[in-house]
Amino acid sequence: MTPPASSSGAMHRRAALASLVGTTIEWFDFFIYGLAAALVFGGLFFPSFDAHSGRLASFATLGVAFIARPIGAAVFGHLGDRFGRKTTLIATLGIMGTATGLIGVLPTYHTIGVWAPSLLIVLRMLQGLAVGGEWGGAVLMSTEHAPAAKRRLYGAAPQMGSPLGLILATAVMSAVSALPDDQLHAWGWRVPFLAGFVLVTIGLMIRLGVTEPEQFTVLRDAGTTARLPVAEVFARSWRGLAVGTGLQGSVNVVFYLISVYFLTYATAALGMARNTALLIVMIAALIDMLALPAIAALSDRVGPRAILLFGVVFSAVAAFPFFWLLDGSQVVGTAFVITVMLLGAHATVYGVVSSVIAEQFETRVRYSGTALSNALGALIFSAPTPLIAEAVVGDGSRWWPLALITVGSAVVSLIAIAGIARHIRVPIADPASALSTTA
Repeated sequence: MTPPASSSGAMHRRAALASLVGTTIEWFDFFIYGLAAALVFGGLFFPSFDAHSGRLASFATLGVAFIARPIGAAVFGHLGDRFGRKTTLIATLGIMGTATGLIGVLPTYHTIGVWAPSLLIVLRMLQGLAVGGEWGGAVLMSTEHAPAAKRRLYGAAPQMGSPLGLILATAVMSAVSALPDDQLHAWGWRVPFLAGFVLVTIGLMIRLGVTEPEQFTVLRDAGTTARLPVAEVFARSWRGLAVGTGLQGSVNVVFYLISVYFLTYATAALGMARNTALLIVMIAALIDMLALPAIAALSDRVGPRAILLFGVVFSAVAAFPFFWLLDGSQVVGTAFVITVMLLGAHATVYGVVSSVIAEQFETRVRYSGTALSNALGALIFSAPTPLIAEAVVGDGSRWWPLALITVGSAVVSLIAIAGIARHIRVPIADPASALSTTA
């Protein structure tokens, strides 16, 4: 008997591709903002501040999106658990692409005054709402379609979208950064944001061809979807929520220190050329991305806990040597150090954490629980990292606070890993058993 389309190998691969492409576009849009915040937004939207204060204000607007992400996770998690993963993911992608494109046509402070940063914050919040709902749904679209023996590998598909989005964003921003400063500030910075209109069209075309996962359709057809999935998560699955949030501590801090703050640190503290710093990040992110599926496939064989432990311990042990070895006069050495840190502390954890988080929740609340875990992890660990780094490091004479932040986040993640062992994980059920996990 031929399996239904939604459980066929072709649909497995299409779902994984849709997750990869969708999250790549979402993260491209998201990272373009972070790069622009580090390089140009201070002067464009906060010109009355000095360079350091302008960067602080710019990084603060970066953090606004992370405040919006839990709201987006709750709203789109509810929709995803009640009405479907596919429809919800189409909505998040559309919102993200529209908000990003509108940033590209936004007047600056010199044109409309305080309305410019105000509108920038509104659009950044819309980006945050969209990303808050995107990641959890993309993870489920991939893992709930996946064959059981390759759950981690398929779960890595949306994870690859993050470094791939960073690569694309860094490449585009590097290209426009090569423009003379007057052209970069006049129109060049707008080009990456306007690309959001084009990319979202491509992503939507791919996602429209994916079916709902059978785990969800079984519940929906039986009329047993959760009425208030977010409330159920906090009432019945709060341990899973705490574990899912804490697991992201070390990986989020390391990634945002490198992907966002390093650009400022490299130019202001290490004396490195702007395009050189961008190229280092892009190359390191490419290698990081290529490592993700290999690490996920290994996790399918040996289990995720050992992989997670290695990555978190590595980030703690390597924190002080990492920052000490960064040297603006040694470009190749700095690129090597950045790449090793991403591989050891980011790829190891990021390649498996998506499927592990999804396993903490029953099918009926899995979208809400997964999305909220990711959004809270981003709010607690990702959002403040560039802002705190800029505030405490200043002119770059002190790098040790960055190492302490990294070690502290690793401790949190170690506690969360211990929580996985104590907390009974909920397997991502096959369609036939999905109803057995309902209340």
